[in-house]
Amino acid sequence: MSSDNRKTSLEELAFQNEEKDKRAAELAIANKELAFQNQEKDKRAAELAIANKELAFQNQEKDKRAAELAIANKELAFQNEEKDKRAAELAIANKELAFQNHEKDKRAAELAIANKELAFQNEEKGKRAAELAIANKELAFQNEEKGKRVKEKGKRAAELAIANKELAFQNEEKGKRAAELAIADKELVFQKKEKGKRAAELAIADKELVFQKKEKGKRVKEKGKRAAELAIANKELAFQNTEKDKRAAELSIANKELAIANKELAIANKELAFQNEEKGKLAEELNDFAFYDPLTGLPNRRLLIDRLHHALASSVRKGLEGTVMFIDMDNFKDINDTLGHGYGDLLLKQTATRLESCLRKGDTAARLGGDEFVLILEDLDKKTIKAATKVNIIADKIFATLNKPYQLDMHKYHSTVSIGAVFFDHEGNTAEELLKQADIAMYQAKQAGGNSIRFFNQEMQEIINVRITLENELRIAVEKSQFHLYYQIQINSSNRSCGAEALIRWMHPERGLVLPATFIPLAEETELILPIGQWVIDTACAQLRVWQKNTLTRDLTLSVNVSAKQFRQKNFVDQVQAALQRHAISGNLLKLELTESLLQEDIDVTIATMKALKKIGVQFSLDDFGTGYSSLQYLKHLPLEQFKIDQSFVRDIVTDRSDKAIVKAIISMAQLLKIEIIAEGVETIEQRQLLLDEGCIFFQGYLFSKPIPIDQFDALICRLTDT
Repeated sequence: MSSDNRKTSLEELAFQNEEKDKRAAELAIANKELAFQNQEKDKRAAELAIANKELAFQNQEKDKRAAELAIANKELAFQNEEKDKRAAELAIANKELAFQNHEKDKRAAELAIANKELAFQNEEKGKRAAELAIANKELAFQNEEKGKRVKEKGKRAAELAIANKELAFQNEEKGKRAAELAIADKELVFQKKEKGKRAAELAIADKELVFQKKEKGKRVKEKGKRAAELAIANKELAFQNTEKDKRAAELSIANKELAIANKELAIANKELAFQNEEKGKLAEELNDFAFYDPLTGLPNRRLLIDRLHHALASSVRKGLEGTVMFIDMDNFKDINDTLGHGYGDLLLKQTATRLESCLRKGDTAARLGGDEFVLILEDLDKKTIKAATKVNIIADKIFATLNKPYQLDMHKYHSTVSIGAVFFDHEGNTAEELLKQADIAMYQAKQAGGNSIRFFNQEMQEIINVRITLENELRIAVEKSQFHLYYQIQINSSNRSCGAEALIRWMHPERGLVLPATFIPLAEETELILPIGQWVIDTACAQLRVWQKNTLTRDLTLSVNVSAKQFRQKNFVDQVQAALQRHAISGNLLKLELTESLLQEDIDVTIATMKALKKIGVQFSLDDFGTGYSSLQYLKHLPLEQFKIDQSFVRDIVTDRSDKAIVKAIISMAQLLKIEIIAEGVETIEQRQLLLDEGCIFFQGYLFSKPIPIDQFDALICRLTDT
């Protein structure tokens, strides 16, 4: 082979080896790929197995759930069945209760019959005891008679023995006489002379013998008779002894029966005493339930009306004036809303106790329900004027007593009351009419601010009628959104607008514009203030959203008045936050104006609510500052941005040194606490300048603008900007 051929063969071999290596590599790769595919196949098979198991598990779970659902349905059916059973059982229980009450009455009747039966048994016992005494006497008598008969029998036996001896003696004498007769016969011849004498003697002896024979027969008969009587007497004695034993046994049984009857009587008496006691308790409870308030223990309306009828009759009879006082607690619902009804009940109990301590002997305190109490004051005076003086004295005592702090568990609480009074006019007014009139007078006291007393007159009826009409119309106004917001501008020391206060107005379809002073107090009493207050906040936020679109108004804050009831709602923070989010505005543009009265109760809850609102940016202004009873101790803890000086101090600040001193003190305190000051009710340039000199740089009042609709307010902003 040539070198070229060898070279070619070597190259070919090398190529083949290379191809072989390539194929081996490819085969190795293919094997790896196949192994990988097999591995993937195994994985997929495992996953499929897992999936199948999961599917089987899901099917199993599905079956379980279906079974559970079936069980739940059965359980529901069972519960419904149980519910029906319980309803049926309740009905049966009611029937059983009625039956038990019926049985109780029957047992009471049976007990009465048992008492009668026991009395009859006692009477029979007495009779039996009397009969037993008679039987004992009879037995003693019979025993005595038996002794006598035994003695008589012995005596007769002795007499019989004597008679026998006499008979034997007589027989012996007879023999002797027969012998003598024989001798006499033998001697007859000899004694012929004596024959007549002896014949006569013999005849006499014969008669005597016949007589003795007769006596002997009689005695034999008598002996037989007495023996028969003795046998009868013995039988009688045996019978009496048997009867005595029977009566003794009967007496023993009777004594045992009597002992048992006495025990039963004692048990029956105890049962009767227990039932009488229970009946007395039940009667007392029913009486208390029917005539007394379960919470305070005072007479309820039913007993009050009855006592008022008696008081009216007594007043006419004696000619002395009397008074009905209707008492209602001011803002009582606040304590239920803030602390809960349990604390409200504690307050009612303590109020009832204090009211009773204020009354004279013979007067009546009652609770009608809720926070309403009624007093009946009798025998005041013949003259109405003097009677009214006494009523005022009692009212002052009531105010002084009820205005003292109440300790309700861990809380200290202050409360006031409104009192309406009406005199017995002796003109035929009924108890119900007097209560209605006193109630009307009480509402007049509430409208005057509470913590006061008012006397009824006929004009009050017209006022209350107007109030009822207004309340109905106010409810319609809430439903139909008849309210509008007016805006009063707030100015800084540079005469630039810095904000406004939103003030609600009622556009009545017939009355026209109704100011807040007319309807807000009524809204507070009826709790319509809650939907109204929520509407105000939402409308204010909507207006702030509109202002955000204008460079002239985007920095204005808007102040909104918030009532204590509205602020104390559990979801108040959520309401405000929802309004801010709904209109997409910043919380620092909204300023809530709170009154000092809000700080009088549950300050900790108030602070917590303010801090929660502060977190979302809401600002706070303390309205009418200086007119309430806020504690300076709490002011440092309140997250306040602003004090609002009340217009009552601003009105006469130029001429009244006291008002000026108060305003100066408020401003100084605010500066020390680093709290902003704004004065409301500014009407003159002199007032503004004096306030400015003292350090107040924000103002609100008629000097700048009265509250006006939004279109006029926007125009006012434009004018101020132009100037």
